[in-house]
Amino acid sequence: MSSDAEIRKLARVLGVAPERFSYLRDVPAADLRLLRDQVTSVLFDAHRGALERMAGASRLLPTPLLARMAESVFGPVLSARIAGLVEVSRGVDIAKRLSPGFLADVAAELDPRRAAGIIAGFPPPLVVAVARELARREDWITIARFVDTLPETAIVASLGAIPEHALPRVAELLDDPARVHYLTDLKATHDGRGRNSS
Repeated sequence: MSSDAEIRKLARVLGVAPERFSYLRDVPAADLRLLRDQVTSVLFDAHRGALERMAGASRLLPTPLLARMAESVFGPVLSARIAGLVEVSRGVDIAKRLSPGFLADVAAELDPRRAAGIIAGFPPPLVVAVARELARREDWITIARFVDTLPETAIVASLGAIPEHALPRVAELLDDPARVHYLTDLKATHDGRGRNSS
């Protein structure tokens, strides 16, 4: 993992241009990752009490209404903050009712580790639709963050939505170096199956 890749990910978390952190290029990547994790924790834990109350109150509303409210009232940032606080089955049910475009917006703001249960419950067609939208946006940072946490079935399902030329760009942004080989092995296996079934 290079410092440049970590700077890009830190800049994404803070919503600023990576160039603002060019002075950090000599900082070891491991230290930058620790800083990014700390910043993420601060952002997601701010106003946690209020967010937990909102998540609790959401149990009183039907999921179709919550899905409409997420897109029209809460927006992607607030939806991403609340996602990790909602009961898994309810979160999955809400997500199924959201548009792929909005889910891609939420994914860009989400810490996947905090909503791993919900993400793991996404049906493969939904994972593919979101991956396709993120690839269309060339949002390799968000895709990499999900490769780091998604179960294998979800990654395999979405591989076809990620262009071949983008895989090295995704790989350089993975937090876990072991996932680089994992991703390339899955891609090779996926491609082999595709050829065998044609």
